Amino acid sequence: MAAEEESKMSEVLPREILKPFNKMPVRNAATVLLVGSYGTGKKQLAKSMVDVCTDTGLKLQVRTTTSLPLPEENTDTRPRIDYIAFIIDLTNRLSFSTVQSAVQCVDVEYFLGKACFVVTNVKGTSDHCVEMEEVSRLADMYNTMYICGGIKEGDPDERTTLANRLLQLVEVSAGRKKVSPLLVDLTCRQLSFQEEQTEFYTV
Repeated sequence: MAAEEESKMSEVLPREILKPFNKMPVRNAATVLLVGSYGTGKKQLAKSMVDVCTDTGLKLQVRTTTSLPLPEENTDTRPRIDYIAFIIDLTNRLSFSTVQSAVQCVDVEYFLGKACFVVTNVKGTSDHCVEMEEVSRLADMYNTMYICGGIKEGDPDERTTLANRLLQLVEVSAGRKKVSPLLVDLTCRQLSFQEEQTEFYTV
């Protein structure tokens, strides 16, 4: 069943591809898109990101969707999407196949420091139906980093930490930090690898 879900990748029309530079940026403002299936905690994470952004001077808007492409009828009024976070829950196989489909609807420019994969429910392996190796392969395929963290109701501190990490990436991608998004992406990919090695392979 999982194999059938992953193989159902419909062809994406050029007009449906989400592009980062099709609209002008707004000064001191950024819009983030959280992509993930139902039950992955998108709304909780969105609220945490807005909460931690209150003292930064950045006008942050966080939107959520369960799938891509986005509806065409709202294209004219939709703000420019500055950053995309794809949410994968290791205990939810559908969340992985949803992201696999969604990344095909995104312009390659987003994978140059304007997107990441957020991996949740990493601790413990007994109830995993998605392996970290699969996530790592997907991240390598799109040359994009992944970060691990907690989102669900029982992890308020982890969720706040994750929201802060994402906010830092958003500020860089929106041009508020004098750092290249590619440099940050490379650094975070190295840190993610080190964290994974420590968590899964240290005896």
